[in-house]
Amino acid sequence: MRVIFVALPLLTCGFLAWATTLRVAVVTRTVLNWWLFVGNVALNILWVVYLAQDNTDDFSSPEGNIGMIGMLSTGTAAIAYYLYADFRHYKVGPAPYAGYYPPHTAPPYQPPPAGPGYGYGGPTRPMTGPQQPRHQPYPGPGPATPAPAPGGPNPSTPPPRIDQVRAELDELSDLLRRDSGEGDRR
Repeated sequence: MRVIFVALPLLTCGFLAWATTLRVAVVTRTVLNWWLFVGNVALNILWVVYLAQDNTDDFSSPEGNIGMIGMLSTGTAAIAYYLYADFRHYKVGPAPYAGYYPPHTAPPYQPPPAGPGYGYGGPTRPMTGPQQPRHQPYPGPGPATPAPAPGGPNPSTPPPRIDQVRAELDELSDLLRRDSGEGDRR
């Protein structure tokens, strides 16, 4: 759009310079830019009146020279102001902490409280604060679990809870595969 609104006054020798100021006034919606648009239209009408008073074919009379110089000057000023106002309106501010990341102030890692089972029925704790950054080392394994007592449950047969978790994980992976397959077709 910038190229079109800059080329418009250039290609028409300033006759359509009002279009650039109209664009600035519509985009920014400020009173100043609307007044500049009205002033630009008034100046363009004035320069056309001077050009109409010239009776020569090449606008070589003083009226023709004043009209052409005024038209070209108004066009140049309109282009300069358009570029200034457009860049200022769409200016993107600098990124916060550009090139620098502030120190992370997250609380130290606390393992979740131990509860019965992995997922269901255990105590839950809500997520609070930002997530831990990836550069912090893993705190290590938790307390060692004691080995089952002899004569206890047979370690070779998994408890029924593990079968339920496996089934839920299979369901979840199927659902994720279906969702990622739908995203590829779009």
